[in-house]
Amino acid sequence: MLNVADAVHGRKSINLIINLIALAVVLVSMTVLFGCGGGSSSSTVVTPPTSPPPPPPSSANYYVATNGNDSFSGTLPAPNSAGTDGPFKTITKAQQAVESAKSTITGNITIGIRGGTYFLSAPLNFTSADSGSSSQTITWEGYPGDSMPVISGGQQVTGWTNTSGNTWTVKLPSSFNAFEALYYNGQRRYRPLTSSGYLFLNPVIVSSPQTGCEAAYESGYRCTDRFSFSPGDLAATYYDINDVEIVSFENWTVSRMRLQSVDTTNDIAYLTGDVSTGQYYGFLAGHRYLVDNVKESLSQPGQWYLDQGTTPWTLTYLANAGENPSSDTVIVPQQSQLLIANGLQYVTFSDLQFSHDDYVVPATGHPGEPGETMTPAAISINGSSNVTFSGVTVAHTQGWGLEFEGTAAAGAGNEVTNSLLYDLGTGGIRLGQIPATGDSDSTVAQNNTVTQSMVFSGGRFLPGGEGTGIWIGSSHNNTLSNDDVHDFYNGAIELGQSPSGGQTFTHDNSIQSNKLYDLGQGVTSDMGCVHAASSNNSGNQISNNVCHDVTHDPSPGGYGGNGIYLDGNTQNVTVKSNIVYRVSDTALFLNTGSIGNTVTNNVFAYARLGLIRRGILDQDGTAGSFTVTHNIFYYDMGALQRLPSIWECPAICTSQFTMDYNVYWNATGGAVTFVTTTASPDAIAEQLSLASWQALTGEDVHSVVANPEFTAPGYPSDDYSLMSGSPATATEGFTAISTAQVGPTVSLATPSTSVPEAFPLQTLQPSDF
Repeated sequence: MLNVADAVHGRKSINLIINLIALAVVLVSMTVLFGCGGGSSSSTVVTPPTSPPPPPPSSANYYVATNGNDSFSGTLPAPNSAGTDGPFKTITKAQQAVESAKSTITGNITIGIRGGTYFLSAPLNFTSADSGSSSQTITWEGYPGDSMPVISGGQQVTGWTNTSGNTWTVKLPSSFNAFEALYYNGQRRYRPLTSSGYLFLNPVIVSSPQTGCEAAYESGYRCTDRFSFSPGDLAATYYDINDVEIVSFENWTVSRMRLQSVDTTNDIAYLTGDVSTGQYYGFLAGHRYLVDNVKESLSQPGQWYLDQGTTPWTLTYLANAGENPSSDTVIVPQQSQLLIANGLQYVTFSDLQFSHDDYVVPATGHPGEPGETMTPAAISINGSSNVTFSGVTVAHTQGWGLEFEGTAAAGAGNEVTNSLLYDLGTGGIRLGQIPATGDSDSTVAQNNTVTQSMVFSGGRFLPGGEGTGIWIGSSHNNTLSNDDVHDFYNGAIELGQSPSGGQTFTHDNSIQSNKLYDLGQGVTSDMGCVHAASSNNSGNQISNNVCHDVTHDPSPGGYGGNGIYLDGNTQNVTVKSNIVYRVSDTALFLNTGSIGNTVTNNVFAYARLGLIRRGILDQDGTAGSFTVTHNIFYYDMGALQRLPSIWECPAICTSQFTMDYNVYWNATGGAVTFVTTTASPDAIAEQLSLASWQALTGEDVHSVVANPEFTAPGYPSDDYSLMSGSPATATEGFTAISTAQVGPTVSLATPSTSVPEAFPLQTLQPSDF
């Protein structure tokens, strides 16, 4: 019996014969037309055929196309002329066909998906039944030669009416789900805010505990379901007030809550639910907020508003010049996720785009939390191994782009390569989760690789977190290499999520050769290009990365635009051969309780507040231990040692940390000054020259104050290579750092449209450093 693979092979052979015959006809035609051996060129002319060419050759076993039919065999790339056979119409049908045919097909299986947009009626669900094997892999790929197919959780909106001027409206069918994003011709559009800049709030403190006000705070109890505002900043008369959202910027977390009511007599806003509470969370004095999705503020071209107070719902869009919603493409998200896999093995997704997941703020609001780990991902891969995303695009999401969670087969993880993730509502790629009771080394996510990919323009809906470009939780033996992560409103990469010192399984992860830049942008606080909180572990490495342009919130109370940030209780991390420059706070921050960390052969330059910072004293009387050797520290503002921090020397210096073979230079030509502190972390005891620092502390015995002779430091060259004869290499054992292999070394096609900013930015310019 002829199986599918044989049939495909047979068709390829027939196609080859046909092509050879066609070539022979063309050669004969050329002979007749142009002559051979003195023949006349005016003889018979062969007219080429006028029928359209067939689709490009493909070796796929099955095909899916928007003009297909699930009653077809799925073995043709296009419908036949009789309309009796052709590709499938849905991916789900192709899954069923593959599952049935696996035992009858010899070798690997490929499903070719033709160009077009595939709107899902439910998330795609892949299980172990969809798995391949080591001897029979399964590949779902975009059809060669077609535009990249889009797997969409959205729905196109049609039937628009131009009611006046640039105002367009449409009545939505009752089948539509609520949504909080809209994409116009592939670009995100935003809802109306009441202000172009930030507003400022204060907590409500009551004298005795009551519902919603139960957290002890200073001399009273801080409320979590209300805050106070400046007169005139909020109104009690907002249309559909429960659909108005308060975006509250805490420190590194951001809450998105719903209004319940507004008391304009006492200037207190009440919410439908509670924000988180704690020293760094909830409503903090003088912090910022925005008022989003206010119908009365709908006034600017490109804005939209969904009126859920009418039946049917009415969607209004204010068109930009030249836009026409009746002929343009408007898509709104409808499915909570796009693809969910459990127990999947040996499957590759290639040259596909996944877009338009639907995350809606719950009725009680969305309290911000570190890492936004509870927010769903558009693509969720659980307990799976040897699953590869190659050349894919994940764009226009509300939640995370892609996550790998749960156990993979030992030593057999998953991979993202040559891919783009952008215009992300929350984060890019999540590996693992926060530590949970019952976790073990064998049950957490592990052995995953993210390489040669770009992750950018994130946090467009939920901007909080400390490193939501690529986030590693309680997860081990992962590799992030040659990636480009930029344009986030917090940090780029998270390593662990347990600054309290609890047990995690975040070990033996490698973060290497990545470009990390344009971070924070003045929207949140407390971040780094790489933020580590990996307690009780070893084997993590941060190496050969380039980190620059990190800006924290400059408002009163804002802080922490760091470069490499080893947070509290981070242990045994190696930081090697990184280049860090232009950060608004500290280039290298080793926080309280971080112990056993090694920092060697790095460049730390142009930090506004300080180049290196230790934590303050923790409960056992230490501020952490580390070894910092063979580095270059280069500055022109701020200080060498950032305060507040503990440099209580000589009592604790050589016993708690080691610094040596470093090069220090003040680019202004001023003196390089070291400081010691008293028991108070921000009180300077002495200011010292290098020689005095060496004599007093026993540190930096072999270090020097010297110009490292960078080729062209500073903007716009940003060239931190060393000229011949640099003292860093001549006497201090510094090894030159090449950036030639940093970031993606393959060509990645970036989108033709930009992703507009979601919040007012407060960025620093290169001239500010």
